[in-house]
Amino acid sequence: MPVSLRTLVKTATYIGIGGISAALYMKFKLEDRVRAQPYYKESLKLLRAHPGAISVLGEPIKDMGFDFGVEMNKFADGKIDGFVVPVKGVNQRGKLHFWAENRDEKWHITRAELELDKDPDRRLLLRKAE
Repeated sequence: MPVSLRTLVKTATYIGIGGISAALYMKFKLEDRVRAQPYYKESLKLLRAHPGAISVLGEPIKDMGFDFGVEMNKFADGKIDGFVVPVKGVNQRGKLHFWAENRDEKWHITRAELELDKDPDRRLLLRKAE
C-alpha cells in the first residue's frame, strides 16, 4: 500500500521537530551543569558584589546563555582561559570574562573583567591576576 506524500511530509516534520527539541534540551542540560560548577558560581558572585559592576549594569544582574562549544574549548590542564558569560542588568548588557585555576582540588578565579556592550574597547577589572 503506497503512503501519501502528505503522510510522509507530516512524519518528516515530526521527526525534525523532535530532533531539534532533543538537541536544545541537551544544550540546556549541559549549560545547567556548567552553571552548577563552583568556578561559574564564584565568578558571578564576584560580579554581583562589585560596586562598579552594579553601578553600570544595574541590579539585578543576570547571566544569559553562553556558547557551550566555544567556551568548553577554553578548559585545559586544570585552567580556564577567558570564559565569557553574557550578562545583563536593568541599565545595560555586557560580558563577564573570567580566568580560573584548579589548585588543591578547588577552583580559584584568578582574573575577572566586565566588558560592556556599549563600550567594548574598555573593561572593568573585577579581580586582578594573582
